[in-house]
Amino acid sequence: MDCSHIEVRCINPYEFIRKYRCLACDALMMCSCDEEIGRAFLAHQLKEGVELETQARVTVTLGFQANVCRECRGLSPEPYPVHAAPGRTSKIKRFYWREIAFRQMQLFAEWKSRHSEDRSDVESWLTRPDFEEQALDEIKRLHASSPKYQFEEPSQKDIIERFAVEVIDLSAIYIPVNHAKVRIVEGPESITVEDFVCHHFQHLGYEVIFSESRPFHVLFGVFCWSLIQEQADPRVRTVGVADRSVPPGEKASPLWFLLPDDFGTPGYGTRRRDAIDNYFQEVLPQTREDLLWAFDYWLEHSRQLRQYLWAEQQDDVRAARQIVEVLPTEVLRRILRYLLDSYWANYCGWPDLLVFRGSEFFFAEVKSSHDKLSQDQKHWIEENHARLLLPFRIVKVHRTMQPS
Repeated sequence: MDCSHIEVRCINPYEFIRKYRCLACDALMMCSCDEEIGRAFLAHQLKEGVELETQARVTVTLGFQANVCRECRGLSPEPYPVHAAPGRTSKIKRFYWREIAFRQMQLFAEWKSRHSEDRSDVESWLTRPDFEEQALDEIKRLHASSPKYQFEEPSQKDIIERFAVEVIDLSAIYIPVNHAKVRIVEGPESITVEDFVCHHFQHLGYEVIFSESRPFHVLFGVFCWSLIQEQADPRVRTVGVADRSVPPGEKASPLWFLLPDDFGTPGYGTRRRDAIDNYFQEVLPQTREDLLWAFDYWLEHSRQLRQYLWAEQQDDVRAARQIVEVLPTEVLRRILRYLLDSYWANYCGWPDLLVFRGSEFFFAEVKSSHDKLSQDQKHWIEENHARLLLPFRIVKVHRTMQPS
């Protein structure tokens, strides 16, 4: 008997043409509401889908079917906001990313039909920035009159209260600047807010490492490269990345290395659980002295993976080695496990500073007078409370008036 596909699950909401697996017959299909856009612009996405958690490619077995997605079934659509990025920080762009792209494609199709006699064959909707602006304006008006999604994300205050984050309040004199980076008066000089906070802790007898995220990418690359690139892993394949050590203006040859096709996903951490456990027990050094030796010895071996992770800058490498010298070995191992579980979900949002004195240490996120926590930082705070368990504080530097 034919299946009516009453219960379906979207395997990856971040694909433009979404695929749905029937929980009764296991068939994989697409909703007919996406057919026009899919056939006109995204034909390469119609034969197979990519599972979100494993990045496994799966074949579409039923093509387009009617009344598959939530909206076509009369249900409220679920929001799937993307991470904030340069040029994509507003909630409209983050929540309506798919709708904006689809409207761009429709606008391009309408334009192409009117200019078919003189259009270039290489012209595409991606090369028409005016269509992006028009699509964005239309979606903004639509959201204002009849919102499709509710922007329900925890505020900075919610995060601080929910996870009992200690806030250190400081005051400083800000000076006007012609760029986004805030500067503060300190004696006859002007310095960054991060430097101001660093000096504050140094006056209290602490030492400070400027951390943020990239030194942790270095640590991950150095200490996990042989596990990630293990040839015995059946899902590794050869990939290439540009050699970023080549001076600007010179041609960079690709660096070829092994990488699992599900790297960075939650599925990788699950699939490789036994191998990860064995690696931490048998390969990863147990003492700080041995970890420092391994860091120096494995640094060059991890070069290709670190290039792929944008973790090759010498300042970040130096900061990473300092972090090994400061953090207890069990804390470092916990951080590596956290990144292995789901690298692409967990690699951003790390605090600005690592502050330490003797065996005492804590991480500090620095915020200027009007600065707010990003979504990545909120995610890190939540995950830190649940899993990392690192001592953490927010340092808020409030603006005071310049004396007359």
